[in-house]
Amino acid sequence: MYRIETLDEWIRGQEQADSRSNTSLSPVNAAPQHRAGYPTTA
Repeated sequence: MYRIETLDEWIRGQEQADSRSNTSLSPVNAAPQHRAGYPTTA
């Protein structure tokens, strides 16, 4: 058995760590990164 408050706190923590809920963690919003050894286009 779990306390409702404990579950709510855990859920909030999971939402903060989940890129689907937290757009700042989404790789889609990240700046592109260039691989070493590949030419860059200007």
